[in-house]
Amino acid sequence: MHVARAVAAATASLSSGVLVPLYIYPSGGPDCANWAPLLKSIAAHPTVPFWVVINPNSGPGNKGGQAPQEFQQCIPPLRASNVVVLGYVHTSEGSTRRQAGVTQDVNTYAGWKASYKPDGIFFDEVSGKNRDLATYKGFVSHARPLFNNGKGFITLNPGAAPSDTNYYGITDLLLSVEDFYKDFSPSQLSLGSSTPPSKQAIVLTDGPSSPPTSLISQVVMKDHVKAFYVTTDSQANGGDPYDNLPTDLEKFIAAIQAAQYDI
Repeated sequence: MHVARAVAAATASLSSGVLVPLYIYPSGGPDCANWAPLLKSIAAHPTVPFWVVINPNSGPGNKGGQAPQEFQQCIPPLRASNVVVLGYVHTSEGSTRRQAGVTQDVNTYAGWKASYKPDGIFFDEVSGKNRDLATYKGFVSHARPLFNNGKGFITLNPGAAPSDTNYYGITDLLLSVEDFYKDFSPSQLSLGSSTPPSKQAIVLTDGPSSPPTSLISQVVMKDHVKAFYVTTDSQANGGDPYDNLPTDLEKFIAAIQAAQYDI
């Protein structure tokens, strides 16, 4: 399916979906073994929107070149009518020293061949402060035209609600909570006309061994947050919470779907 159609189809399905930080090397070969559980779940839940963030090397790697071979092989199987593929770019809180690198990373992704080129960009380490808003407006205005026929999908990750709500106005999706599962409460969310839930995503780590159905019901059906993800992978004691997919991935996605079908 054409990339533009894929993005449109994702937004036309269920109102809430899953943002997956897929910071895992796929492994070579046609089976893309390390991504296989996600590929299987995407196929099993065609009405659930997925925003999947790929990260070859804290960004695209190979500055100005093509994707690593494994990504060339394994991004195409990700492409489905309910999936938006996003390229990871870290921004170092808007640091002046990092700005040229941000542009270079975006341009590298934009130069990838069409079969594995992302649909947009996931900007990480976003400051969320008023003083940096112009910098992020510049990043977004540069990136958006380079993907999906000029309509690239943009996600910003400040990891918490930004102090300047104007950030919601320059992005398609904003990661307003990235935290330990045990430390999160829906009462933390800021929801309103200037902080719309339809632009918010939540990512929680060190989650329970089974899907938190009551929490899913709250954030998806009552708060109407756009994207939600809970992983059993751990960042406690300096661990990397995104080096493995959740052990309960399929059950979690099924619960996201079931909550919306049970209206």
